[in-house]
Amino acid sequence: MNGVVVEYEKQITIVKLNNPGRANALSRFVVEDLAKQVNTLAQDQSLRAVVFASGESRAFCAGADLKERQAMNEEQIVAFVGLLRDTLDAIARLPVPTIAAVNGLALGGGCELALACDIRVMEEDAVIGLTEVSWGIIPGAGGTQRLSQLVGAGKAKELIFTARKLLASEAEQIGLVEQVCPAGQAFSHALQLAEEIARQAPVAVRLAKAAVQSYDAALLQNGLEAEWRYYQQTIPTADRLEGLAAFQEKRSPVYQGK
Repeated sequence: MNGVVVEYEKQITIVKLNNPGRANALSRFVVEDLAKQVNTLAQDQSLRAVVFASGESRAFCAGADLKERQAMNEEQIVAFVGLLRDTLDAIARLPVPTIAAVNGLALGGGCELALACDIRVMEEDAVIGLTEVSWGIIPGAGGTQRLSQLVGAGKAKELIFTARKLLASEAEQIGLVEQVCPAGQAFSHALQLAEEIARQAPVAVRLAKAAVQSYDAALLQNGLEAEWRYYQQTIPTADRLEGLAAFQEKRSPVYQGK
């Protein structure tokens, strides 16, 4: 099965995650396919905008596939999360505007995918958040840095440290998402926005995106590199293993700080 389904409408590309049985969790086949498709998009000079959506799933992306993660050793985890990190960085670097159509859940890596996009459209009953510390790890694919850029360091710390999940109204209030729409309409609203962008002068739009992203670009890169170093330090901890065990046993984790 393909990890993503790619559709084209005029000069807009629609990338739909395709793991509905796992709430679009970032299983290995999803991330590997997403990486390939993003590399192809980066070479497409005719492209005007990209929409990332949930496809058949009721969730945009529930984050890491913890069941799959349990079967990985430490080296495999680092390699896999490294691929996810590189893929989300590649999405952020796409030369055209990108829009996340968020429905259902956007948690952990799913939130990081939304953060890597330029604009987020979220359904009013959807939930978003960086929940990694509740599983004994930290956001490792850009979440600490991109969330801080959007909502400020203090609010980002509050949300990351508590693993708190936000409804759309609060996410919009703090600047985490740009538009909130009725349930069931995230994709149509995102597509409408993409069409509005596609009608503008394409060279000007690309240059405008490049200009905006040049602001504090070096600071962001330094932060992303630091985040990756700190993420890797969580991998050998007993707390991370306790988080996975608690998930498997369907109980609350008991962390020892080891």
